[in-house]
Amino acid sequence: MDITGAMQEYCDNRPPQLNLIQGYIFKSKSPSCGIKDIPLFNQKGEITQTTRGAFVSAILQHYPNLPITDELNLKSEAQYAHFLQQVKCYSQK
Repeated sequence: MDITGAMQEYCDNRPPQLNLIQGYIFKSKSPSCGIKDIPLFNQKGEITQTTRGAFVSAILQHYPNLPITDELNLKSEAQYAHFLQQVKCYSQK
């Protein structure tokens, strides 16, 4: 089932509704929410490139300096603290 149209509509409409957002933790490897290395397929099902997920792109288009990460980048206490520091700095702007 192709949900491209519905996903694009969501990506167009949802980010402006998040006007109090200060950081975002995305789901790694998700076609819509992966922040890196998400395969992009052509009509033949072949990978043509890797990119970030559509929703990540929409969020960053609307909030270009927003601190983002995924759960794989929050495994250690140091990574977690670093992300929280980024959020704190962002929220003070």
